[in-house]
Amino acid sequence: IGGRLVRAMPLEGAVVSITKKGKYPFMFEARNHHFQFVMRAKNANEMELWMKLLRGESEANALIPHIISDDAAAATGNGNVEEKKEEKNSPTNGSVGGGGGGSPNKLSSSQQARYDFFKNERDFVASVCDVAEVLRFHEPKERKALAPGLVAAVTLPPCGYVPLCKSTDVWRRVDGVMSKDTRVFNTNERCPMIYYFVAKRGEKIGSTGLGPKNPNLDVAEYLHMQFQVPDTDPVGKLDAITEGMGAEDEEEEKEEEVGEDDDTLGLEDPTDSRSGTVWSEDTMGARKSKGASFLSSMSTKGMSTPTRKGNDQLRKFMEDTVVKLPSKLSMQINRFESRKKLSYLDRNAASSTRITTTPIIEKTVIELPIIENPIGDDDASDMDMDCLSLDGQSVVSREGGSIIMGDQVVAFEQADGVDKASLNRAKHVVCGGESWAEKSARMLKTAKAESAKNDKTNVEEDDTCIHEIVTFMAKSNDDLRQEVFVMQMIHYFESVFAKSNIPIWLKTYRILSTSKTTGLIEVLTDATSIHGLKTADKYPETGGMRAYFEQVYGPPTSKSFLAAQRNFTRSLAGYSLVSYLLGLKDRHNGNIMIDTRGHVIHIDFGFAFGMAPGHEWSMERAPFKLTKDYMDVMGGPTGESFKEFQKLFVEGFKAARSNSLTALGLVEIMMYKSNYPCFTGTRYGGGVGLKRFEKRLMLDVPDVKVGKKAKQLINSSMDNTGTKLYDVFQYHSNGLAV
Repeated sequence: IGGRLVRAMPLEGAVVSITKKGKYPFMFEARNHHFQFVMRAKNANEMELWMKLLRGESEANALIPHIISDDAAAATGNGNVEEKKEEKNSPTNGSVGGGGGGSPNKLSSSQQARYDFFKNERDFVASVCDVAEVLRFHEPKERKALAPGLVAAVTLPPCGYVPLCKSTDVWRRVDGVMSKDTRVFNTNERCPMIYYFVAKRGEKIGSTGLGPKNPNLDVAEYLHMQFQVPDTDPVGKLDAITEGMGAEDEEEEKEEEVGEDDDTLGLEDPTDSRSGTVWSEDTMGARKSKGASFLSSMSTKGMSTPTRKGNDQLRKFMEDTVVKLPSKLSMQINRFESRKKLSYLDRNAASSTRITTTPIIEKTVIELPIIENPIGDDDASDMDMDCLSLDGQSVVSREGGSIIMGDQVVAFEQADGVDKASLNRAKHVVCGGESWAEKSARMLKTAKAESAKNDKTNVEEDDTCIHEIVTFMAKSNDDLRQEVFVMQMIHYFESVFAKSNIPIWLKTYRILSTSKTTGLIEVLTDATSIHGLKTADKYPETGGMRAYFEQVYGPPTSKSFLAAQRNFTRSLAGYSLVSYLLGLKDRHNGNIMIDTRGHVIHIDFGFAFGMAPGHEWSMERAPFKLTKDYMDVMGGPTGESFKEFQKLFVEGFKAARSNSLTALGLVEIMMYKSNYPCFTGTRYGGGVGLKRFEKRLMLDVPDVKVGKKAKQLINSSMDNTGTKLYDVFQYHSNGLAV
C-alpha cells in the first residue's frame, strides 16, 4: 500500500506454473508472449492459493464477470473440472443479462455469437501485430525467410475483417492469407510488414444461409443481420441500475436534487465557467424537476418520459455517477483554471476573424470498372459492363484494385484524365512494372486456383461470391497514437476545403493504433516515395521530376500531362497547407510519396506541431517543403500551374482561418494530459504546441492582409536553403536521394 508500481503484465491468457529448478523453494511464474513474472511464496499452501487466483484471472474475461476458474470450481466442490470445461464451452455460457434458464450469468446464443466475434477479431488483430514483434528479434537477413511461415500460422477468425474501415464501409470477410507475398521492411528498431489477405463479400448471411446476397452491405448492416441485432431478449434489465434502492435512498436523492452545493463556483465570472458537471446548473435543475418522479414512474410503468429522446435511465446514470465531480475537487479545478490564461475557445468572441464550424465529410472518388477476360481465356472479348452485378445488386468498390466474380476479373480504376498508356509507363517507374490492379488480380487467380485444388466442395459457393485482396501494414514497437491524431486533423482540413469548394487534394489513409506499441496502417497502392522514384531504373538521369513527368505523361501540352500536372499541383497545395498549419517536420524524400497519377502524399507524422529533429538546431526552418524540383513540374514561378498553386494555397489558408474554432478545439482537447511527444517534455509541454498552432493561423492579421501573408509563406519556402541542407543531411546519413 502506498508503493510505486514498477512492472506489470496482462494476465489474460497467461500460463501459470511452478518454476522448475527455482533458486528458492515455493517459486512459481506467470508468463505470456511478452512477459514472464517469477514469484516466491512463503509456503506450499500460499503458493497454491496464489496460483489458483492467477489462473482464474487468466481464464476469466472482463466481458463475462464472475466466472469461476477450473481450479476454483474443483476447490469449492461445484463440479469437476471436466464438467466446468464443458459448461464453459457451451453456447449459453456467459454474462449478466442473458436469456433464461440456468445461472444468472448465462449468455443467449446470439450474445455468445457476438462475444465470440469480438474476441476472435481482437485475437486476430493481436496475432498479426505479434508476427512483426517476433521478427523484430531476428537478424534482418533472416526475417524475409521466416515471415511466410509465421504469417501462414496466423489463425483466421471464421467471421473476421480488417478493421481499417468505418462502419459504413463495405463488409469484406477475411477468408485466406497470401503468406508467400508478405513483404518485410528492415529497420534498426522495428520490422514493419505488409500483409495480403483474400476477402469475400456477397456471401449469404445468417446461420441458415438463406439471407440476401448483397455485395455492397456495409460493416454495420452485415453485423446487425449476421448477429441478429437488436437482440430478441427482453431489455428490461436496465432496471438493475436502481435495484436495492429503498424509500430512504430515493428521498435522499430527491433532497440532493432540490438542494444546491454551496462549494460550487458560480458562472458569473467567464474565467470560472466550469462547474462540477458537464451540464450547467440551470439545465440540471430543469431536468431534475422534470423527472422528479423518475424512479417511481420507471418501476411502475417501465417506460421513459415520452417527451424526451433516448434512455432516461442511462442518461440519469451518466449524469449522477460518471461525470459528476465532488464539490471540493470541482472548486479546486475551477480555482486552478482561473489562474490560467484563457484559452482560444474562451476568447474567440473578441476575435476579428469570422469563425465557422465544418462537419467531417467524405471524399468521393469516381471509379470505372473494367472487366477483363475470363480466367484462363486469353482470347475472349471484353465483357459487357451491365453484367457487373450479383443477384441483381450492382457492385461498387472504394478500394481500387481488382476483384473476381466467378471467372471474371474486374479492375476498378479512377477516372481523372490520365490515359492508360501513361499509367502503363508510370507503373514501370513507380510500381516496379506491376500496378495494384494487376498484382491483386494475379494473387486472386492464384488463391482461387489453390482453393479449387484443396477444397472442391466449396467451388460452387465461391463462384457466387466476390473475392478481393485486402492489404495493410502491421507495425510493432511503434506508438501510432500521435499519427492517428495528425491524420484526423488532415481529414478535418480536407473537409474544410471541400465545404469551401476549393479543389485541394489530400489523401486521408487509415491508421489504427491497437496498443501503445502496435498498430495497423493502410497501404498506399500504386505509389512510391520520392526517394524510390529517383532511384528507380527508368527514372531519367537528367532533368529531375519535370523530365520524369514528360517521359511518362507525354508532352507538356498533352491531355495526360496536364491532368497529372493538375493532380500534382492540387495535392502539393493541400500538403503544403497542412504541413505549415500542423507544423509537420522530418519532410525528407523518404516521407513524401508520389503515385502513378502525379499526386503527392505525405506520410510518417512522428514530428508534428513544431516538433522537429534536432529541436532548436533543426535545419527545417521553411514553412513547408517547396523544392526546385516541385517548381519545375509546375512550370516555374511564371507557370500557370504555379499561379494555380498560389491561389489554392491562399484560399485554403483563408478557409482554415475561418474554421479555426474547431481545429483549435481539437488540438486543445487532445493536448490535455496527453502523452503525445509533440505535447510533452520541457520543449513542447505546457501548451506550447497549441500556442504555436494558433500563431501559425495568424488570427491577429486582418482579413485584407491574409493573402499577402500567405504569399510570403510561399516565397520563403521556395528552394529554401534549410530544406536543401536537410535533404543533403538525409542523403549522407540514411542514403536518401536528394
